[in-house]
Amino acid sequence: MRILIAALALSVSAVAAQAAEPLSVILPEGNVVEFDVLAVAAPPALPGVCAVSGITSKVWQGTAYRFGQPLLLSVPCAEYGLIPANARFDGISPVNVHSLQQSAHGIARLSDEGKLLWQDVGHRSYGAWGQVAGYRVLDARMLPVTPS
Repeated sequence: MRILIAALALSVSAVAAQAAEPLSVILPEGNVVEFDVLAVAAPPALPGVCAVSGITSKVWQGTAYRFGQPLLLSVPCAEYGLIPANARFDGISPVNVHSLQQSAHGIARLSDEGKLLWQDVGHRSYGAWGQVAGYRVLDARMLPVTPS
């Protein structure tokens, strides 16, 4: 009985030690992929999940995607007053459905399986786009403002 209790105590302490590791060890950095949007299908009711199909135009990070690869992404979307290009970095934030439907270009942080990753673990900057978490619309009317 004492051996069983000791084994359980070791298991619990190992799980606690793993939980205390920094998030950068627990959360994957994923892949950062820029793409051309081909089509956007909105759900019958909003908020919901829009289906976005596209073709990879640039791989900024990761090895799971390649130039020219087709993408099918499930993107949270809504109609109410949200930031049109979804530039938030603090959790899942739906993209405005109208901006999404009018977009021609996007960038996303993806798992190897194609799911959106909403945490930017590395805090790396991707050119003019800055940090990338989740999904962002990248159209000329939504380009980052640069000082003159």
